Amino acid sequence: MKLLVTCDTGFESVLARELVELSEASIVSVSSGRVFIEVGVDRLIDVLRSRIANNIYNLIAVNENVATLDDVYRVVKGIDFNALIEPNQSFAIRSERMGVHSFTSMDISRVAGQAVIDSYMQSQGVRLKVNLDEPDVEIYVELNGSRLIVALSLTRVSMHIRGYKVFAHPAGLKNTIACAMLRIARWRPGEGLYDPMCGGGTITIEAALQAKGVEVPCIAKKNINWNVMPRLFPSIAKGFEKLCARGVTESERIHVGVDINPVFVEGAVVNAKSAGVDDVTLFVARDSIEFTPKLKELEKEFGTSFTISVFNPPYGYRMKPGALGKLYRRILSVLRDSGFETVVFITSATRISEAILREFHEAEIEKLKVVHGTLPSIVYRLSFLR
Repeated sequence: MKLLVTCDTGFESVLARELVELSEASIVSVSSGRVFIEVGVDRLIDVLRSRIANNIYNLIAVNENVATLDDVYRVVKGIDFNALIEPNQSFAIRSERMGVHSFTSMDISRVAGQAVIDSYMQSQGVRLKVNLDEPDVEIYVELNGSRLIVALSLTRVSMHIRGYKVFAHPAGLKNTIACAMLRIARWRPGEGLYDPMCGGGTITIEAALQAKGVEVPCIAKKNINWNVMPRLFPSIAKGFEKLCARGVTESERIHVGVDINPVFVEGAVVNAKSAGVDDVTLFVARDSIEFTPKLKELEKEFGTSFTISVFNPPYGYRMKPGALGKLYRRILSVLRDSGFETVVFITSATRISEAILREFHEAEIEKLKVVHGTLPSIVYRLSFLR
């Protein structure tokens, strides 16, 4: 089967590697925020295990020569929707348009929707119901230049919505981006993880969930479209049940988050409890510049070495550039001086970061250009040479 798996722009290569490891998928192509794969039907459950994927679609049709709305109608109407939609089910079209065209994405949705209705009426004699708010089946239509993609959504909402965030940090990090950053850091379950600017605790909690072996589809079951999955993939229910019956793995309290704002720390604790990982996480309301060296002194008590730090620092919209630069310099310096080997952080304050990072001659620096929300950003990976 062929799938389209989406992620936040810039993380495509990270997602592709994860999908290959999880499901032995073959990568067909990669474009902005999209990874096209071919995978066995029996490995679909493993694709759903992705911690970096946002949405997953089953490819129905791909046409490279679409220029007009008439072309859109022709391609969509030519698809047999009988196996995809039952007569009593409602549907909706979600469309995206990329490139220069004489029509809008709303026009594509309108034309494609009519094509689905006409196709189904012609083959089944039934006029399908349209429900734009809560459809039983969602059809994704994307026109990128002259390439038209028609796909069936296997997810109702993005898988980055895990469901455990009771406290919403005002500048919180998406769960999928947090997991991508953990992967970039080459952190592995069982290793200590330190976030010196934890906010609502997303990075720390996602690491703890991995350490306990908690699978994404098991905590985000409502995100999966069960109106279509069992009918198209009869074995998925059994695979899902088997996956979620594994239970959790024992882990230690070696996932530590620190924030100077006690309100955020309280929120992180609430989120960790909601996620079921409060027993393996520790959140502390302290200035991380002062706390970081003390954490290293407590490694024996933790029973692990803290060598990896992953965090999402302030970007400067409420701080003057000089203050932001000072903060970046101080936290990177204290992490280096405290013996951390790998530091990964994301920021849209790239000019400030570039200027500060030039001072760290002893570090190998890797960069990944991404989009965080709507902000062009960079994920930096520092490897301190010892």
